[in-house]
Amino acid sequence: MRRFEGKGAMNLNRFVLGAIACAGFAATSAFAELPVEPTPASRTLPAEYPDSFVFLVDGNFWGIESGKVVIADVGHEWDHHRGAVGSAQFGYFAAAKTRPELYVVETFYDRGHRGKRTDVITIYDKATLNPTGEIVLPGGKRAQTLTEQGAFQLSSDERYAYVFNFTPASSVTVVDLEKRKIVGDVDIPGCVHAFALKGGGFASLCGNGGVVSTKLDENGKQVGQTMSAPFNDIDNEPMFTRPAIIGGVGYFPTYHGKIQEIDFNGDEAVVGESWPIVLPDAAEGGKRLFGLMKAKKPEHRLPSGWQLISSDDAGRIYLLMRATETIDDHDTGGDEVWVIDPKSRNVIDRIKLRGDSQLIEVTAGEDPYLVALNMDMSLDVLKASNGEFVRRIGGQMVMSPFAIVGNK
Repeated sequence: MRRFEGKGAMNLNRFVLGAIACAGFAATSAFAELPVEPTPASRTLPAEYPDSFVFLVDGNFWGIESGKVVIADVGHEWDHHRGAVGSAQFGYFAAAKTRPELYVVETFYDRGHRGKRTDVITIYDKATLNPTGEIVLPGGKRAQTLTEQGAFQLSSDERYAYVFNFTPASSVTVVDLEKRKIVGDVDIPGCVHAFALKGGGFASLCGNGGVVSTKLDENGKQVGQTMSAPFNDIDNEPMFTRPAIIGGVGYFPTYHGKIQEIDFNGDEAVVGESWPIVLPDAAEGGKRLFGLMKAKKPEHRLPSGWQLISSDDAGRIYLLMRATETIDDHDTGGDEVWVIDPKSRNVIDRIKLRGDSQLIEVTAGEDPYLVALNMDMSLDVLKASNGEFVRRIGGQMVMSPFAIVGNK
């Protein structure tokens, strides 16, 4: 602090020092009146999450042993980050609807990034996000890939969980979530994933272009397996393996712009029709699309992205599309979302995003949000009904998410 010389200056110095002392005393007195906050202090979440909650499965490419699942409220004006649970080494995630539990399939090494490997299903309480148990998966063989929808699913009654393994032999581990124990493994040679069948068991997509259905008994034991005829021309019409599932029917987009239906409502998968995604022709009386500028020559667009398809509670499909002439950029992402009515098979809307996105999700509810991941890892939230921009959520809430899972 600067000092002043002379008698007058001496008095000024005393005044200044006295003022500082008084201010310090006043500040100390004010702070002393604040109540002592108990530690640890953490809030809890509601037992039933609102429709606006989404789960951001963040693999964290810069430190995959420290991945996480962030619970975010995209409907709130400012309170977006509501909590998080761990998800180590390319973890998979699922949320129960009949129990207040969250499940993460993850992998640990006893030396961090090396050493003895242990695969587990960690069980978290939905309200506190505290771990309440874990189920050790045998063999260190669960698939470690970017998040795949069919790599970890719950059975239709949520008693069992299906975990996809790849060593590179492929199999599915069946886990009893009620008894919290392993039931056994089911071999699915040449096939991948485990989409839950309503009649019990699961279906897997196969390299021959067919789908195999595995039937399980009431104890989760395999009692049968049936293979469909080949329907997917993998060489000429490859199919994305991440569908939108509406009413038990999976809608799988293809690289060349079709939708392939597979019905999971029975005890075996039933392959349905494959139909093209076609814009209505305005010149021939086609329906006007909201937010679409009429063009003399429409762009050629194809499905593109990692999590490129979703659905709302009304049964509409939302598909991420890219302006392209080639299928070689099928995972690049796009800047438009096409809304499709699967009953009429018509495109009923085109939503223009503010930039390219690789992941989209639609929340639950009568007035849902469309959530799109931007290239800078921020989230854009739009009204799914008309594409109106609502808000951007940034702040590095996630580092490198592989999936956005709606609370539905």
